[in-house]
Amino acid sequence: MRTAKESSFYGEDLAFLHNQHYSDFVAGAAPQVVRVLRAAGIRQGRVCDVGCGGGQLSASLLRAGYDVTGIDVSEAMIAIARKRAPNARFIHGSIPGVQIPACVAAVAVGEVFNYLRSTGNILRAFRNIFATLEPGGILLFDIKEPPPKRLVRTSARTGEGWAVIAEIDENPARQRLVRTIHSFRKTGGYYRRSVEVHELGIYPLAVTIRMLRKTGFTVRTFPGYGSYRLSSDRKVLLARKARKMSRAK
Repeated sequence: MRTAKESSFYGEDLAFLHNQHYSDFVAGAAPQVVRVLRAAGIRQGRVCDVGCGGGQLSASLLRAGYDVTGIDVSEAMIAIARKRAPNARFIHGSIPGVQIPACVAAVAVGEVFNYLRSTGNILRAFRNIFATLEPGGILLFDIKEPPPKRLVRTSARTGEGWAVIAEIDENPARQRLVRTIHSFRKTGGYYRRSVEVHELGIYPLAVTIRMLRKTGFTVRTFPGYGSYRLSSDRKVLLARKARKMSRAK
């Protein structure tokens, strides 16, 4: 086994393994995301896939006839996404500060805003997206809420030539979820090990709703993406920008 190394956020090995073996959530949600967009009146135009990962949702949106821009902070993920959805445009950057193109909708599947860690960053991200949405446009995403009490556990998946072990600490008192992820990937005759520590902010649903309303959105909440239901600690939010913005008095 080669010496362990600390990787950047979704570095090469974890991005590859996540795309190959942990994409079931996005694969299940993607068809329902398209249905939710259409039900909300978003049937054409540019959709931003925020936190696009390996591009599963981007590819589904392209097949549904949308123009697609994917945004992700991981260069390794974007490289995978470009191969899966070559007709989409991809931007490397973090949501609070990246230049987002004008769009009719932004979609963020898979705890994307939790990864921003602080309410300040989340609010800046909401404002950045709001500024680029066309009137009547929507932001559709899911969030993870804190558990009633602290939870510490280990999760593991293995297969031929690979393994991923995650040590997970959910601490509602600190409003933090920390995942220490050990990835093992066989390369030649050796297993290469890398370690990433992901720290997420976990906030009550009411906190997220207040930030959205402060930004100027109207908000609705759902237990899942259409018929694709999420676990009880996750909620889907549909935030809409008004078709006509009121003038300041």
